[in-house]
Amino acid sequence: MAGSTRLPRQATACNWCREHKMKCDTGQPSCRNCSARSLECITTDLRRPGRVGRRREPVGRRGKRAIEHRPLPLHESASYTVSGSSPPSPTEKVLVPMIAQETPLPSMFIAPFAGEEQPCRVSQAERPSQRSNIAVMTDKSRSRCQAIGSGCDSVYLLVQYLDLLFTNRDFWRPIFPHFQQGVAYSMEVSLPFLTSLPDLPPSAKADEYLVVFFSKIYPIYPIVERDSIYELIQKLRPMLASKSSPFTAKDYPHLVCLYCLFSASADELEGHPTDIGASYLEAAYSLYGHLVAIPYATSVQALLLLAIVLRSRSKEGASWEVLGQAIRIAQSLGLHRDMPNPMIMADGFDMAGTVDLSSRLWWTAYILEKAMVLESGRPSAIREEECDQTFPHPVRSLSLPGRCFDYFGALIRLAQIQDSIIRLSHRKQGRTTKEILHEMGRIDRSLLDLAATFPEDIRPGHDIFCPPEEFHLATFVTLSYHQSLIALHRPALTSHTSWLRSRVSHLCEGTPWRSRLRYSLCIGAASARSILKTYNDMTLYSNGSRLTTLNQLLLAIMTLSIYVTKIPSSLMNGSDLAMVLAFAESIEQQYLNLGQDAEFLRGLALLRKQLNEHVTSTSLLHKPQLAALPRDAEAPDCGIDMEFDLDRLDGAWPSLWTEGLNGFCVNDNDQDVLNSFLLGLS
Repeated sequence: MAGSTRLPRQATACNWCREHKMKCDTGQPSCRNCSARSLECITTDLRRPGRVGRRREPVGRRGKRAIEHRPLPLHESASYTVSGSSPPSPTEKVLVPMIAQETPLPSMFIAPFAGEEQPCRVSQAERPSQRSNIAVMTDKSRSRCQAIGSGCDSVYLLVQYLDLLFTNRDFWRPIFPHFQQGVAYSMEVSLPFLTSLPDLPPSAKADEYLVVFFSKIYPIYPIVERDSIYELIQKLRPMLASKSSPFTAKDYPHLVCLYCLFSASADELEGHPTDIGASYLEAAYSLYGHLVAIPYATSVQALLLLAIVLRSRSKEGASWEVLGQAIRIAQSLGLHRDMPNPMIMADGFDMAGTVDLSSRLWWTAYILEKAMVLESGRPSAIREEECDQTFPHPVRSLSLPGRCFDYFGALIRLAQIQDSIIRLSHRKQGRTTKEILHEMGRIDRSLLDLAATFPEDIRPGHDIFCPPEEFHLATFVTLSYHQSLIALHRPALTSHTSWLRSRVSHLCEGTPWRSRLRYSLCIGAASARSILKTYNDMTLYSNGSRLTTLNQLLLAIMTLSIYVTKIPSSLMNGSDLAMVLAFAESIEQQYLNLGQDAEFLRGLALLRKQLNEHVTSTSLLHKPQLAALPRDAEAPDCGIDMEFDLDRLDGAWPSLWTEGLNGFCVNDNDQDVLNSFLLGLS
């Protein structure tokens, strides 16, 4: 009939409709098919045979459709209902050790698959946001926490997902609570009370440090001018030695620049954190208040150098705070805008090449911020529509002979692509699966086009064959490139592999990126292998560099850990596991040398032990074979019960991965099945 209302199809059909492959509906107390035949309409819980199920329309991850169609009564509007007697949670084993430590739980572990019986009341003020995509990391002290966004490829989210994959395995002890204990080291910098500032190094040592800085660090972060640095050393050395010459307010930013430069160079020269580097860092950080009090271009230079040194010592949280201050001051000075006649450089070593230096300062801040947003998921302080700063002139190493590629310019272009990845992950407007996949394809194409502009001997995705003195620069860019690829293809790591491939085949048909997106999981694993191999090559064929961070290696380790878990029959699982174990042990030792929390280190050791146990045991059950995925990966059902409406899966998937795993919860058993399937947990 023209005026009849079509009843929606639900996720799980009643027993009769399922048996006869009929389209069921949500009519109560009986579906239309059973009512027409005078049959008793019975729905059995598919996951718990013998128990009565519920016929409901599939909704998004957080039940948004159900909320829209079923307003809460007035007396319920001030409270929030949480299950008190739902079936055992798949993350029950994850909850136990965290509750035992009385640690505030990340939202993803709070009743992730709760039902609706026996409600307990929570005040409206304590009600978690239905739209929040922020996870709060905290340690056992309950006084330290940091927020991470779920959209980007944070290492913490991959750790959470790995725990979810193993929630039904008795041997697996959750590693996420251990990784939480790294918060304090990342954010805090212990400073001694300084009664005097350290002297600058002797002239010969200072010259050695400057050679290191301008050959190994300057091509990536061209923040200062060489001639101006020599002038500053000549000016400030006698003032520090005399202990009586008063410093002016403008001298402190210059002094911080020198301290940071010598700290970074000392560590870079030795290839590991040094005591002298730590002493210069402490002196520079103790003058932080002077940088904020004199908010001009020299303070931006000093803050950027300070952020770089902190980041090289795995102090990402502290580096993020310092970088944010540098960006705010830079924006106040107009460094983010194209100003034909800038009047912002008013002192000392900033006069030469003012326009180009302004551009280099801004783009250095831009590169650092986009890389750290991509890692942490924190909100960006830069609004793209307000930035029109021009690109600087090509930056060459001041100490390397012959040809040297413009790595700084390449990093700017990579950072702009990283911004596209960030916006794809964080944008909260409703998008379809097709729109997300097409945007992923376009960004992936941009990354490939960027790599094609590199000379063949340093091209990302290929082995590096450049001279040893340039090897660390090519390694830094290559690691950043593959880090971006992993971030872009993260949905493949945390989604049902065959289902996602089938949707790519269907929704991206006729597009140039269809083939690559179908193998997103392989791309992520290949990028992880490239990160570890390139880093290893750098340590073998050059002197290494402190520019590369342990976070990049940890990301690769977690990516490969998920890959060997999801694809147990891969022929490369043995070699992948060997890489994970070797590099996890290596960075565990490096974190130990840095002073990272012992609980964090135990988490890495636990990961190595349990993953080795899992892969070894599964290798006996799954004989390695080339066809690890289903042969017919484009089959419409993809292994899910045919009663699921696959269009509903397309509607639920975008919010599932763009909002990550935080606040992961469902409202009924049917939704439990749907979400577990989409995440590849069932």
